[in-house]
Amino acid sequence: MLAFSDRQPGECGQVHKLTRDEIEAALTDGWRIDSIEPATIEITVDPDGIRAWLAALTRI
Repeated sequence: MLAFSDRQPGECGQVHKLTRDEIEAALTDGWRIDSIEPATIEITVDPDGIRAWLAALTRI
């Protein structure tokens, strides 16, 4: 799963930026969280990209 991070400064329109805690809370039933790591989404309009969370999950 790749999601916009709360670590991204400024506004992102109507995008909800997730915290690590929100990701963990949403995946308590039926999922094992293998990892949640900071990531960057590369975009053409900003050389710094967008801060994100990359989560590796296993359905249990």
